[in-house]
Amino acid sequence: MPATDLDRFVAFRDLAPEDLADLSWSGGDTHLTEVAGQLGRSYAGEVVLLVGALPNGRLVAMGGLDLARQCGVGLLWMLAVHETLQSLGIGRRLIGALEQRARDRGCRTARLTVEHDNPRALALYRRLGYAEVGSTIESWPVAGGRTYVTACAVLERPL
Repeated sequence: MPATDLDRFVAFRDLAPEDLADLSWSGGDTHLTEVAGQLGRSYAGEVVLLVGALPNGRLVAMGGLDLARQCGVGLLWMLAVHETLQSLGIGRRLIGALEQRARDRGCRTARLTVEHDNPRALALYRRLGYAEVGSTIESWPVAGGRTYVTACAVLERPL
């Protein structure tokens, strides 16, 4: 199958606990611990965690949608596509699936952040209609008990 057609074969579904073992490509142990911790919030309906799977079951994409931070706004986060399959349309479809879940839950706006040193992701978000509305400092835990801190652009689009 041509690489440009691969994205049509990726099916998006809710993350299940047994999926965590197939997501090691998306980050280290600390990241997977964070993802596992978000499962409880997904069961409570506060967040949506999606994975993209190939027909053989292999996971090649993941992303989250936080519905609890601000009324009417769905915050997309933890967006990742396996590095060997980037630029094939899978990220576009992942974002579309998360945006649909946000619309289904009554959100009127989708928001996401992107690190200032990630021009490929920023270009994708702009192609999808996201506009920069500000900037923020974000942080998350990394290996060794350390915290990673970075500057991010905040982007939004109406749903």
